[in-house]
Amino acid sequence: MSNFQMLISPSKSLSEIENNRCEGFSTPYFLDRAVELVAELKQLPYRSLEEMLGVSSKIAMLNWERYQQWATPFNLSNSRRAILTFSGDVYGGLMAKDFEAADFDYSQEHLRILSGLYGLLRPLDLIQPYRLEMGASFKVQGQQSLYSFWSRAITAMLNSEVEAGGVLVNLASSEYFRVVDLKQLAVPVITVEFRENRPDGYKVVPIFAKRARGLMSRFAIKRRLTDVDDLKLFDTEEYMYSEPLSTSSKWVFVR
Repeated sequence: MSNFQMLISPSKSLSEIENNRCEGFSTPYFLDRAVELVAELKQLPYRSLEEMLGVSSKIAMLNWERYQQWATPFNLSNSRRAILTFSGDVYGGLMAKDFEAADFDYSQEHLRILSGLYGLLRPLDLIQPYRLEMGASFKVQGQQSLYSFWSRAITAMLNSEVEAGGVLVNLASSEYFRVVDLKQLAVPVITVEFRENRPDGYKVVPIFAKRARGLMSRFAIKRRLTDVDDLKLFDTEEYMYSEPLSTSSKWVFVR
């Protein structure tokens, strides 16, 4: 099965690292909907933001200030590319800070990032700093959650982006992938799972699994993979595809 697109989660931590080999940029698909969300977020006192995000007063104030300063239009002086902005464990594995121009070009076609504020991002989409997990208890525009706010739009966009005969490779966390309406998704999904060898069997260890999702994304990007089956060759940091533990819709890698 050829032609695939990978889906990853964003991160709470953000970076200021740049890459002078990255010249292009794009605008988020759903910037107009992000504007609507920010308009409501700007009305919240920082104490309400603290409670909603479940963060310290310091982090709540930082993000309250971010939302007060958040403004369109986005440009290279007030915004940064998504792939170079997120810096959590997934992005430590992805290591986009050393990408060449051709790596960015490939990732722009084959990698998508789910986001509580922006919905669905391409790597080179410009974004402004924020903190808004998809699972946050944020009721907006008559919707009970960000899942219901985003589900239809994100699912429809994924349907339009993955070409006929293609497949969606789910490297996102369960918190974020829940936003995709599998009943309405018109393309097959392969969910990738990473497990560690422990005395009581192979177990998923979240911190390692997050990094591995980034490592696999990097593996595909650096090798310009076009056939999803070639992802089974992934062997970075001693991971290995496990045929016995895998199914057609769940690929398990162990080490």
